Amino acid sequence: MITSSRSQGDRPPHVLTSEEYPGKVMPAILTSWDLMTLYVLLIFFPTNVSNAIAGGAAGITFWLVGAILFFVPCAIATAQLSVIFPHEGSLYNWAYRIFGSYMSFFVGFCVWLPAPLLLMATSDLAISYIPGLNSGWLTAPWQQGLALSVVILISGFMAVQPHRTVQNITNAAFVLLLIASGLVILAGIVWLATGHAPATSFSRLSDWLITWDPKTGGNFGLFGVITLGYLGVYLPITMQAEAIAPSAETRRQLILRHLLWGTLIVVVGYVLVTFAILVVEGPKSAYVLFALVTTVDTALGKLAGNVVAVCMLGVFCLVTMVYNHIYARFLMVAGFDRRIPVGLGLLNSNRQPARAIAIQTAAAIFITILFFMVIPYLFGSNPADLSLEVYFVGIGAGTILWAFSTIFLFILILALYIRDRRALLLNRLVPMPVLLLSSVVGLITGIIAIVDTALNSWVPLLTNQQWSLIVAGLTAATLMIGAIISMFATGEAAWQEIERGA
Repeated sequence: MITSSRSQGDRPPHVLTSEEYPGKVMPAILTSWDLMTLYVLLIFFPTNVSNAIAGGAAGITFWLVGAILFFVPCAIATAQLSVIFPHEGSLYNWAYRIFGSYMSFFVGFCVWLPAPLLLMATSDLAISYIPGLNSGWLTAPWQQGLALSVVILISGFMAVQPHRTVQNITNAAFVLLLIASGLVILAGIVWLATGHAPATSFSRLSDWLITWDPKTGGNFGLFGVITLGYLGVYLPITMQAEAIAPSAETRRQLILRHLLWGTLIVVVGYVLVTFAILVVEGPKSAYVLFALVTTVDTALGKLAGNVVAVCMLGVFCLVTMVYNHIYARFLMVAGFDRRIPVGLGLLNSNRQPARAIAIQTAAAIFITILFFMVIPYLFGSNPADLSLEVYFVGIGAGTILWAFSTIFLFILILALYIRDRRALLLNRLVPMPVLLLSSVVGLITGIIAIVDTALNSWVPLLTNQQWSLIVAGLTAATLMIGAIISMFATGEAAWQEIERGA
């Protein structure tokens, strides 16, 4: 099944429709700059630093360790697989080329399943800034659910517009992200420059250490949630057939450039924003999403803080559109290959997979209504607390599924080395020992981060034991369902191929 696109021109035993059709019907408009803005926008969420703040100066250590052990290996594996298999669909296609139809659908299922939850989560991050501007707005769960549904619906409408239009909006969101992050970093610099003492201790070595204690746990419980803040490396290159790459060398440079600069910006952004908040606000801002705004309020004034709030509100609204836009490609390629109803692969007049986007949008709105407007009022006496529990359980399980699909980057590299070492040797981007070592380290780190996330509750209303039981059980059940669906989908696709051949 493994066939490199560079292996002496040999034709694969079976060329997927999704490997040829997108390049013929979808406009190639993406440049390396476009891919880089997508990359940063999808991975660099400044609100993620609220978790790192809980660790004090060690929060910065967590970001650096997570980058070295997980983020950079993800980028290396993504670059390597993209060069060898330059097709639309990223992990879905790479798994097909290395493992075959069954694993391709299973991996694709695990990749796509968190999409509705991500749409809900990013829209929730957007509206979380509204009560911060006015504490009387959107206080009840049903109000929040209604607002989230509106944001998700708008994201679906925007995502079906021409790809160049969507990308121009994405680039504008990137600028808003830079403005907001820049003001937070400037706040930290101004705070120190005007003679204020930092609100966090940085002077002792112990402040920077990652610790683990069998009784208290130390601060190691933050490792999973911080490291998994780097998820999403392979998402921009999912649209590889829509990139401007007239030659193999151009494509290679396009892949490497956006991954190199994007990775650097994300890591530096996380470290500097975390440092700025620690300097101005200190550990009291742990787990406070609005800490970005209060940091700027304190150091630069209310006007600058309002600018940050408006920028972040805009960023998360637009990121919802971007997730909707990209994740629809997984449904699209599976539709092209008749692994799911072929109608999900149909394109509208703008050459966008409108039906796939509509399905995602509807699924996200359904989950939002369920989490915020149904369950909280049917069960329990406190709708606000129950909606919070249900929301974080759903997002936690979705994050673990996303991480699970991500570690397949490393599994695929190691499997390719075993099954078709020649393909790696002909197209290697880094020395082979570096590629293999980074894949092993990334795989182990990813597994540790998944386990750590499953063991440590994200919400005080649930104990670690309750959290583990619910989240791990929900994740395991979902994977079992995915495995069963994959068997049926693979059998149906094989039957359709036999009928077409007849």
